[in-house]
Amino acid sequence: MSIVSLANVCAHLQNVSMARAPLASIPYTRLHLNIALGLHKEGFISSLQRGSQNGPDITPVEVTPDNISTRRLWLGMKYRQGKPVLSKFQLISKPNRRVYANAEDLQSFASGNRFRFVKPVMPGEIVFVRPRGSKEVINLHEAVKKHVDGELLCRVF
Repeated sequence: MSIVSLANVCAHLQNVSMARAPLASIPYTRLHLNIALGLHKEGFISSLQRGSQNGPDITPVEVTPDNISTRRLWLGMKYRQGKPVLSKFQLISKPNRRVYANAEDLQSFASGNRFRFVKPVMPGEIVFVRPRGSKEVINLHEAVKKHVDGELLCRVF
């Protein structure tokens, strides 16, 4: 289920950036929050706020089981000279084809080599990895530093 929703988020954010909209809204889940935090840390988005379906919260609202279905993450999209900073957002793992790599394969992939059918990482591109047995999401270079095995989730450039 989570990969299917991540596919929807990838397509939505790519469409929002091509339409040059200032804000994008995605469902509030732990996976989406981790990906959004990674995008903010890497400079692909300008801001990240929690909110509802009506827009970002002005005063913080606690997320509870009763309101989780209406909670959204609001991402401030970033543009330079009229062009979107986030131009492509693609899944690597798909619902019917998960892509797992051990620490050595991740090291090789981060060095610019092809990994199975996955194209090499290009300069300025970020790959998000979910370490095996973990709920967090880290970028490829953090995964290599930590020497962990994991699932290749998506790539952003």
